[in-house]
Amino acid sequence: MIAWSRKHTWTAGLLILILTNVVALGGVAYNRMGEPEAVLMLTERELTRPYSSGFNRENSGISLVIEWRTLQRMQDGNPGYIGRWAAVEWLDETRLTELGFDANGAAATRETRSRLNHSLPREVWLVLEYDGPAYQAMLERVRAFSLAEQELAGHNPGNDELKKRAKRAKKLWDTEQQGASRLFVVDAGLDPSLLRKQYPDMARYVVVQGRVRAAVSNAAENKWLVQGYIQGLSVGSVNVPLGFRHVFEDSPGGHSRNNENPAHYLVTLAYGQRQEPWIVSAEKKKR
Repeated sequence: MIAWSRKHTWTAGLLILILTNVVALGGVAYNRMGEPEAVLMLTERELTRPYSSGFNRENSGISLVIEWRTLQRMQDGNPGYIGRWAAVEWLDETRLTELGFDANGAAATRETRSRLNHSLPREVWLVLEYDGPAYQAMLERVRAFSLAEQELAGHNPGNDELKKRAKRAKKLWDTEQQGASRLFVVDAGLDPSLLRKQYPDMARYVVVQGRVRAAVSNAAENKWLVQGYIQGLSVGSVNVPLGFRHVFEDSPGGHSRNNENPAHYLVTLAYGQRQEPWIVSAEKKKR
């Protein structure tokens, strides 16, 4: 019998490392085979550098976060926070049931509500839409909300609280037009090929994997509502190739809507056979 030595351990570790890299590179190569599944032209509004701190400052690599959003349930005409974490208006009881959740009638009793609230998120296929009807709908909502707040403050000139509300609403409208992401999750399903048939425009829509969760919330007094939430994308960021890093090195961390002077750039992002993204080109652009 051959004695296992430190040399054998080192050799085995090296072989495992080599095999892991070969598998990873093979996955990358397969993802980029043939024609891309989608090619999107995005900006600093949709692709942002993460906030730099500690490890990130020491890491020579650069990655960009994919800034997606959702159309959220509105309350009293308020379009809500410009983000992603609120309940999605189209993820209702019927849609959640289609995605495999035990959501049908889940609001009926304390037991059914508890069961759904403790259910695990599910892996599904999501449709991302860039600068399409969802963004136009959000623009209209925020515009209407801002105008209503301005009008209310105008009719009550001595009310400081209404004046502050109108100012916040105006800022929200400005942000929506100039800084907020135009990339929205607009649909979900279990069959990616079926979703692609429904959304054939490869310059506007991409089908990706992501996670959805379901919950029952007390929407009003003694009224329970089954709601769905997008928990995240399976691939939520993209690495910047060495040849394009100069485009992003001066970009501050965080979303462009939170920066007074964000860097401006244009990125061609492709999605391949595995619905994973890579950067085809990137360039700085003027405001």
